Amino acid sequence: MRVNICMNKTHGGNIWKIAKENSFKPEDIIDFSASINPLGLSPDARRRMMESVSILGHYPEPCADMIRHGLAKFHNLSSENIIAGNGSTEFIHLIPQIFRPKRAIIVEPAFSEYRNALELCGCEIKDFMAHEDEGFIPDVKRLYSAVRAGCDMVYLCNPANPTGVLLQKKDVVEMAKECSRSSAVLVVDEAFMDFAENESVKREAAHLDNLIVIRSMTKFFGMAGLRLGYIISNKKLVKRFEDFKPPWSVNTLAIIAGIESLQDADFIMATTRWFEEEREFLYNGLNAIAGLKAYPSSANYFLVKILQKDISSATLQAALLNEGILIRDCSLFPGMDSTFFRVAVRRREENRTFIDAIKKLLDINCLT
Repeated sequence: MRVNICMNKTHGGNIWKIAKENSFKPEDIIDFSASINPLGLSPDARRRMMESVSILGHYPEPCADMIRHGLAKFHNLSSENIIAGNGSTEFIHLIPQIFRPKRAIIVEPAFSEYRNALELCGCEIKDFMAHEDEGFIPDVKRLYSAVRAGCDMVYLCNPANPTGVLLQKKDVVEMAKECSRSSAVLVVDEAFMDFAENESVKREAAHLDNLIVIRSMTKFFGMAGLRLGYIISNKKLVKRFEDFKPPWSVNTLAIIAGIESLQDADFIMATTRWFEEEREFLYNGLNAIAGLKAYPSSANYFLVKILQKDISSATLQAALLNEGILIRDCSLFPGMDSTFFRVAVRRREENRTFIDAIKKLLDINCLT
């Protein structure tokens, strides 16, 4: 069967559109393109949301103070260092609107919503490329030189998307200090840091005057459809967001689910155990396939390079969709080409299905 794929360049596949165009039901597609916890919502969060339907006729809290306090307790920070919003993307777009940078550096390859938000505000963008031959690890000395050459803001995703590269906390803190010496703000997107929490710079962000950390409850907590993200920064910078952000941007169910998820120790433990086991299983399985190279990752996905000649990520994506499997074509990310794709870590049965399917396609060489 011939399949049609229209991928949003900023995100994983739009499973609703792809399912409709190919006469699939969304539930019949194993979605490896979006890196969301396959265990789903916390059972406690699911139950409390079902019990809360009767209050949906009321407005949510204007400033989402309940989830703000819940996040502060979870991270052992002051609630004055946190502000919640409608997913991390709300803050990605608010940041250039609030700070009005004239020139920004994006450490690439990266989530292209940074660029979209900056361009909407007329900001000049300077790409800083992490190269394949260096394992996509940013050369921090070269980055410092770029900062000294002049910029107002630097964007860094840690762990990086789509590479999974994780910079150590001490290196990110030093980067913030280097930016401060050049009067630049460092924005660190920690959307996937729940999987490597010890390297978060959240505590440093509460004290430094030029560090903004973006966090999300989408990935680890499986709340993509509820839209809940937050900022961690010093009190003065958080106050600037408070003055600018519209009220009621976090809905009631997101607040309830967020609070319950943070308190569900069993769910957090189960997710951590799943991640440790399945990340290793998928990584080893991918690298055991001739013609593929999976890069090490600290997040719940792997960047994979196709080594066989004359096979593109788009071709492989289309072939796998025929098998009911959707992967993320990474050819549109800056610094990458048509040999790269990203695959999420899912449950064992699904991971095994994916490995078997891609191995079969490459073994019979039916893609050229």
